[in-house]
Amino acid sequence: MKKRNRLLALALACVMTLGLLAGCGPKEPAGSGAPSQPGGSSTPPPASAGPQDLVMGTGSSGGTYYALGAAMANAMNNKLADAQINISAQVSGASVENLNLINIGEMDLGISMNNVAADAHAGTGAFSAPVTNVMAIGVVYNEVYQIVANAKTGAKNVEDLKGLKIAIGPAGSGTLGLSQKVFAAAGIDPDKDIQPQSDSFGDASAKMQDGHIDAACNVLAVPASSIQEMTTSMDLAYVNISDDILATIQADAPYFTRKVIPAGTYNGQTEDCNTITCKAALYCAATLDEETVYQITKAFYETGDEVAAAHATGKEIQLEGCLDGITTPIHPGAARYFTEKGITVPDNG
Repeated sequence: MKKRNRLLALALACVMTLGLLAGCGPKEPAGSGAPSQPGGSSTPPPASAGPQDLVMGTGSSGGTYYALGAAMANAMNNKLADAQINISAQVSGASVENLNLINIGEMDLGISMNNVAADAHAGTGAFSAPVTNVMAIGVVYNEVYQIVANAKTGAKNVEDLKGLKIAIGPAGSGTLGLSQKVFAAAGIDPDKDIQPQSDSFGDASAKMQDGHIDAACNVLAVPASSIQEMTTSMDLAYVNISDDILATIQADAPYFTRKVIPAGTYNGQTEDCNTITCKAALYCAATLDEETVYQITKAFYETGDEVAAAHATGKEIQLEGCLDGITTPIHPGAARYFTEKGITVPDNG
C-alpha cells in the first residue's frame, strides 16, 4: 500500500514538473489570437500609433501661410487631443520648400500651391525629380496672385514693370515660380529685364515703403495684410494680368483661372484689378498611416469656424470644393473621410 502511494506521489510530481516547464516555454506573440489566414498566416489587429508630434510647414513672415498655418494648427490640436496628435506650425520658404521637406521626412505636413504640387509630382519646374513621398489632404483656400507697384512708376500692366527692382517671391516659394511664369508669358526675362529680389512678403512690404524696391509680387489671400500695410504710407498701383498672359499660362497649367480684385478692396484702389488665382492645399507625407491622416482631415475640415475666428481666410475651409484643383494623389486617410461625407474622390493613380 505504501509502495503504491509513493508511486502515485511520484507520478503527480512529474505531471506538475512538466506543467511548470510548459509555462516557461515561448509565449504566443501579441495578437496571435487573430483568425488564421490561408497558408497559416494571421492578421494582427492594427497597432495604435501612440502620441505623435507632427510638424507642418507654413510660409514666410507677412504671408498668408504663416499666420493661417498657426491658426490651423491651434484649431486642429484642440480637436486632436483625444487622438494624441499634436501639430506644430513652422515658418518656412512656403510651397516648394514645404514639399521638399515633407519628401525627405523633415516635415509631416505643409501648405502648398496646387501648381507647385503638380510640378513636384511630375518632377518639373523647381523639382529635378518626382517627389514621391507627398500626398494631398485637400484644398485650404483660393490663392490670388497680386502685383503691386509704387504708384510713381505708373505701372498698370506686367509689361510696364521692365527695368524695375521687384520682389518676385521668397526663395522656395510658389510665388517665385508663378512670377517666373507670368514674366515669361509677358516676354520678360527676370534675369535681364528686371532687377529681381527674393524678399519675404513682410520684408518686401517694408522695402516698398522705404523706397528700396519698386514693386512686389505676392500669392496671398485677399485682402493681404502685407499689402494693406503698404497702403498706410504710400500710394500703390495694382498691376493687371492680361488675357493673353493668362491664356499662355493656361496652356500648360489649366488650373489657373481669372480673378478680379474689386475696386476698394485696398485703400486707394480706385479700379478693379484683373489677376489670376489657383488653390492652396494641405499636403502630408505619404508614409503617415491612414488613421492619423483620417483624424487630421476630419479635424481640419471640422474646425473652419475656429480658424476663421483667428484668420479671415479660415472661412474658405469648406468641404464644398475641397478637392477642386487637386493635382496629386490623395492620401487614403483623407479619401476615407471624404467618402464618409459622400464626396467623390478622384482616381489616385
